Amino acid sequence: MAVRSRVLFIDAYDSFSNNIIALLETTLDVEVNKIHIDLDIPDISAFLRPFAAIVCGPGPGHPKNPADVGLFQDIWRLHHDNVIPVLGVCLGFQSLVISHGGRVQQLSNPRHGLETCVTTSSTSIFQDLPEVDTVQYHSLHATLGHNVQEVPQAEDTSSLWKPSVSCPDLFPLAWEMASMGEENIDIRTRAKPILMAVRHIVKPYYGVQFHPESVCSQTSARQVVNNWWNMSIHWLRQHKPVKFNMLAIEPGGTSAECIWESVDGEDTDRSEIVSVPTSGIPMSPKPMHLFPNETQDLISSDIELGFLTIPQICEALQLEQGEVILLDSEGKLMHSLGDASVVGVIEPSTLRIKYSVGTKLIVLDEGFRQTDVALSTQGGDIFAYLKAFMAERQLVSRPDRVFCGGLMGYITYEACLETIGISASRYDHRPDIHFAFVKKSIVVDHRRNVVHVQSLKMHDDVESVDWVTQTAEVLSTLGKRKNTMHPPNGEAVNTASEVQCVQPVESEYKHKIRQCQEHIRAGNSYELCLTDQTSICHRSKKAGSPTSWSRYLTLRNANPAPFAAFVRLGTLTLLSTSPERFMSWSRFCPSPAGEEQSCAVSTCQFRPIKGTVSKKRTSTDGHIACVSKEEALRLLSVVKERAENLMIVDLIRHDLYSVVSSWDVEVKALMAVEEYETVYQLVSVIEGKILSPLQPPFSAKIGPSRGRCGKKSGIDVLAASLPPGSMTGAPKLRSCQLLQDIERHQPRSIYSGILGYMCVTGKGDFSVVIRSVFKWADGSSRDDEEHWRIGAGGAVTALSTEEGEWKEMLAKLESTLGGFA
Repeated sequence: MAVRSRVLFIDAYDSFSNNIIALLETTLDVEVNKIHIDLDIPDISAFLRPFAAIVCGPGPGHPKNPADVGLFQDIWRLHHDNVIPVLGVCLGFQSLVISHGGRVQQLSNPRHGLETCVTTSSTSIFQDLPEVDTVQYHSLHATLGHNVQEVPQAEDTSSLWKPSVSCPDLFPLAWEMASMGEENIDIRTRAKPILMAVRHIVKPYYGVQFHPESVCSQTSARQVVNNWWNMSIHWLRQHKPVKFNMLAIEPGGTSAECIWESVDGEDTDRSEIVSVPTSGIPMSPKPMHLFPNETQDLISSDIELGFLTIPQICEALQLEQGEVILLDSEGKLMHSLGDASVVGVIEPSTLRIKYSVGTKLIVLDEGFRQTDVALSTQGGDIFAYLKAFMAERQLVSRPDRVFCGGLMGYITYEACLETIGISASRYDHRPDIHFAFVKKSIVVDHRRNVVHVQSLKMHDDVESVDWVTQTAEVLSTLGKRKNTMHPPNGEAVNTASEVQCVQPVESEYKHKIRQCQEHIRAGNSYELCLTDQTSICHRSKKAGSPTSWSRYLTLRNANPAPFAAFVRLGTLTLLSTSPERFMSWSRFCPSPAGEEQSCAVSTCQFRPIKGTVSKKRTSTDGHIACVSKEEALRLLSVVKERAENLMIVDLIRHDLYSVVSSWDVEVKALMAVEEYETVYQLVSVIEGKILSPLQPPFSAKIGPSRGRCGKKSGIDVLAASLPPGSMTGAPKLRSCQLLQDIERHQPRSIYSGILGYMCVTGKGDFSVVIRSVFKWADGSSRDDEEHWRIGAGGAVTALSTEEGEWKEMLAKLESTLGGFA
């Protein structure tokens, strides 16, 4: 059996690292092992013996800051006897330059998510590649001491291709020379060439400023990585023949054995080292010791939809008056996106799973009893518990419908932050994770015009059978009555009511935009998804005020969306008209014909939205004009909008690769324009496949995560992908830390979090909570008051303008304020 060479990837906590690892593994057929820059390695020379080469990756910060580059510095200081080939990417490239006498400075115009053409020397790693079409993500640029100000683009540039006096050890290999197009001259003009790649004169050290792994980098960029590897093999054969022969025979030495960690309690998995978080969630050992699992089946009665509407179904059963979770796609049907609506019935005895950040406790609430369970006894992680909980409740018979029962609920933004190690404030009586195990539900298949009235049944559960029968009879009778119009169930807005609305202050919001751009220029982030909140206090002076339900009906009529929702769960009331799917995953099914037949496949899908154009435009004279889809397509095709979307697509690919293999992530749609009631949006679709064996033995392909096939599920991907990248920016960790300070540690709460379900059939679906209004009934308001909140914001990049970002935030806010008009 052929043995793959091992490449060490040093991760500077970037959100594109796994994309580079996937590129290395799929292009070079190597095994990549990842560590972080701050791993403590007492003997770096001994540690490196099993490896054929090293990649120093990208990341936020400045290469002069030891905390930002860590182990990179140790690599450049290696004794010549211990040197092995190295490729530096972005921050790794800048660190290489600065360690050999070069300088790193701020660019006048940062270049994040920009698709550019790089001019090369056609030598070394750019052999036969005179130009490379690739993507840049950097605010800083490296210089070798060339006087680029005296090199007019139209004249001789030969001096740029020679080592400089101040950096004699580094040979320039590529520059970005070309001026930008006239249509972008206001935001991207520059006159000076920018250094894009170098090589060391003697040592096998190479560096590139651009990102060859980006989904928008072309084949030529990937060929650069292949050329580097071929040159590395050649150098090892010539200068390290003993090491070359050893690596060709054995998978690796024993010098690093002490730090390889085990994944899921199985045999050692060499894809990651102890500094890297486990990519798969270990199964909670005994998740249901308090609530033993019982054999369950699904009973269902299917009726024709007829004239039924979602509001009629809820009102006929009086579900809107109590706790309920309604996932409502009726108003905006989109193929494979909003084909069905789900009404989750919550009863007093329904089991709830609650968690608040910082508590390390799971609260199990069945109405008649409540029990605290320490996370330390359940795998140490709330997602480990949820994964085990659902694994114990898989339905044997799996009908092909959206939902059959399972966990329905939400995860706040603060709980999402905790998954990446960021602490956030918590509030009593406001769980950050709250799921109800829904047994009774109503699923409306809008495509087939069928209503499934269903319940999970335990043994001789007569009550569930009766509920299904009686509910189906009520809805069947109602569905035969033609109703020309369904008025909102609620009174008109009471003139005796008082509404106070406090919106973001323009000067303060624009100051926050400037803060974001200062961090971006300093190299601390590529993109920051800034948000702010509007508070609404509604005081009723007499009976007859709008109900939460009537507000929701008003909102869904004004702003139809495929992921609309009405949620009353515990102390939370949420009215959502979200257009954005965060993530869905399918149940495991046998592989399609022509693919690997020994495994089942679950497909995970992300649909990030980045890039927004309002459907109405106000001219300077106050005239309001409609924006056509063709005009929106043109407006959303500009550099700024594409860059915003591209950064999140690359970030999500990175998140997916942390669980699935390097071969199993695909961008199905890139920057497509979708039309909604009030805005046009730029949407991309990214999918990843999780493999599970149908029969042993089965060996999954190598990838950034190499846990054995069959241990992963959609819940692993969910946990690895929080918070939603479209609400954070990139790199995710550093961006979230910066945003906490910029937003003054104001909790986003359910806004920017996720809402959805995990089904007993093994599938799941979650939306991003945006375009939403929410309130908490936690005793903080007077009896005659309601305190609602609306979050809104946008992605700030180097190309953003203060006025443009302010207007985008207002457009999103106004689409939601209609429920209080």
